[in-house]
Amino acid sequence: MTKYSKTAIALHWIIAILIVANVVLASMSEDLPRAARAAYMDPHKAIGISILVLSLFRLFWRIGHKPPPLPEKITGWQSTLGKAVHALFYFLIIAVPVTGWLMVSARPDAPPVDFFGLFALDLPIADSKALSGFGHEGHEILTKPLVILIFLHVLGALKHQFMDRLPFLQRMFP
Repeated sequence: MTKYSKTAIALHWIIAILIVANVVLASMSEDLPRAARAAYMDPHKAIGISILVLSLFRLFWRIGHKPPPLPEKITGWQSTLGKAVHALFYFLIIAVPVTGWLMVSARPDAPPVDFFGLFALDLPIADSKALSGFGHEGHEILTKPLVILIFLHVLGALKHQFMDRLPFLQRMFP
């Protein structure tokens, strides 16, 4: 059995946990008054920046480190679909945080992103309600396919592991 590298495995699981945490934080804040939302949205924004940085690192790591070969039982269309899904994952795990950061940075009345009290981050762009609105819409629209893709990714891994009896889960576990 061939496995992903320890770095790839760590990045996979850290990013996955952070994405789930961010979805939960955003969901919990949805119906709260604006003042109460900050307790959820401040860490949501900082985690989003963390996801962005880790995802960029993961992408560059992936470019420089070939993944383990797929089991021989994986057919051509499954391999092609898997590559397409991974490409879409990389796009979404980078685009979702960027659109969120754009939404906040372009909003005239929004403070910079507070990165866990360590420092503030702001994109160097002009205040623009239109650009902030674009970021907001992009963030909302792209999050839905990301959540769906995560669900399908988990189902696919479980299908390969338990129905096809291929060692898929072991490839990505420490």
